[in-house]
Amino acid sequence: MKTINYAGMLLLSLAVACNTAPKKNIDEAVIENTVMTEEVKEVPNNRLIVPGKQVGALFLGQDMKDIFALLGNADDGDAAMGSALAIWKKDSISIFSSYRDSNMVVKAAKQIATGSSAYLTADHIHTGMTQTQLIDAWPAVKLSGVFVHEKTNDTLKVFDDMAGGIAFDIEQDLVSRIIVHEKGRSVEATYLSMYPGWRSLRK
Repeated sequence: MKTINYAGMLLLSLAVACNTAPKKNIDEAVIENTVMTEEVKEVPNNRLIVPGKQVGALFLGQDMKDIFALLGNADDGDAAMGSALAIWKKDSISIFSSYRDSNMVVKAAKQIATGSSAYLTADHIHTGMTQTQLIDAWPAVKLSGVFVHEKTNDTLKVFDDMAGGIAFDIEQDLVSRIIVHEKGRSVEATYLSMYPGWRSLRK
């Protein structure tokens, strides 16, 4: 009987050992796959928002002729005193431009805004986030302006990281648009309003 019991215990120990080893391998595989997944999440350059620099293939300082070649003719816009606002509704892109220098030959992009969630910062900040999520993820932003729509009376709040060169529009508690602008300048430092149809309110 003792021989049978020892044999049974030996078989049980082998069974437990065999079942434990694969679990360890599975756990290691999960960890490896998680790391790989995080690496895959890197934002491709054609969708990357870089504060003070770019939105995808569009760059601050870029010749507007090159931008029109990429996006085609704008669907809407405005122009005054050598400055212009161009809006591409399909691509959800708005660009404020003015002359690059005193020669007044080349018009360059000064602010680039997007309402598309296809564009993200390296930290995966994008439109559709709540105001709370934005402030938690980007604490440098400060409320810089409040607007009311002339027809609907809806409210729009603008949070700006002036030093960083990026601003965020908030409508109904959600990020509706991300604006890349020159570092050290307020997002509202333009000759034309980036918010046609919206009236600025005093904070």
